[in-house]
Amino acid sequence: MSSSLFINTLDLKKNVFVTQLGVPEEEEEYGIRKFPVLHEEHKSVDKNGKRPLQSTLLLQKQQEMLFVDQELESKRREFAVRMEKCMRKQDELRLEQKKIKERVEKFDRFVRDNELKRQRALQKYNSEKKQLRLREDELESLLSYYEQLVNKQEELTCTIEVYKKFKNYIQQVVDILPEGYLELSDNMVNGVISRYNTLQQTNKLLLTELIAKDDSIDKAQQLLCEITKKKSDEMLAYNSTIAALHSKLDKCYQRAVRKEEITLQKKRFLREQYQLYGQLELAIQNLVERCTICKKKPKSLISQLSVIQTYLLEREAIYRMSLASGTTTPTTLSNKY
Repeated sequence: MSSSLFINTLDLKKNVFVTQLGVPEEEEEYGIRKFPVLHEEHKSVDKNGKRPLQSTLLLQKQQEMLFVDQELESKRREFAVRMEKCMRKQDELRLEQKKIKERVEKFDRFVRDNELKRQRALQKYNSEKKQLRLREDELESLLSYYEQLVNKQEELTCTIEVYKKFKNYIQQVVDILPEGYLELSDNMVNGVISRYNTLQQTNKLLLTELIAKDDSIDKAQQLLCEITKKKSDEMLAYNSTIAALHSKLDKCYQRAVRKEEITLQKKRFLREQYQLYGQLELAIQNLVERCTICKKKPKSLISQLSVIQTYLLEREAIYRMSLASGTTTPTTLSNKY
């Protein structure tokens, strides 16, 4: 609020702060706009019979407004305390409402759980009834399957009696075999049969593989000669290519070193510029804090510079007017502001 007492001196030709009366009205022709002079009824003259300066009256009004601001701030604090008490009571009421809501939800949950238990019991009864029917059907099917197995067992017994003579022959073969011919196992007859099957299959595979290998060996020898010749030619071409790439790599490495040096120099220059920019920005912010009284500070750089310019122009105008009036020396004016 105190910042409204300062004089806007962006245009010195149109905004002139009048400190003396009796200025001729002809100055209005030059586009000069006059500000009214502050008067007080009972304090316009001091003890020596002199009229106080306009700047003194401004300072007195500024002190009065500061006192009003302090009273307003105290009222704001009192209002904030009352609002805090209201918010606390509102939180307590909200907490009670939440507790009541939780109780209602618990009761609803209890009712739902009982209903779910009843439904589960009914479902379990129906499922067990169905399982009982399924077990009865399964028992009937197993009984019929058992009768089939008994009949099949009788057929297999007859088949064993038929093949028993072949078993006796294989047993005689096992008895005349030398020791260590077969691996030790519980059933030597099965070992003889599996050994015979294995040898027969191995014989067939070896015959087919031998025929295929004879043809593939000739083809492989011809292919080996062709591949050897081709690879030797490719190796000569690769060696020449590698030599050319090595020379190219050396040149690229030299260029990369030069570019890296240039990059480091640019980074160093940019770091110095950023540091200088940060120092300038901090200096401008310090000047803005000294030039402004209100809490709200401008954020953009252009607006901050505009505030500093306005502050300096105001002080320069006041200084010149004080010199023109001859009532204040430069040292006292500087100490006052």
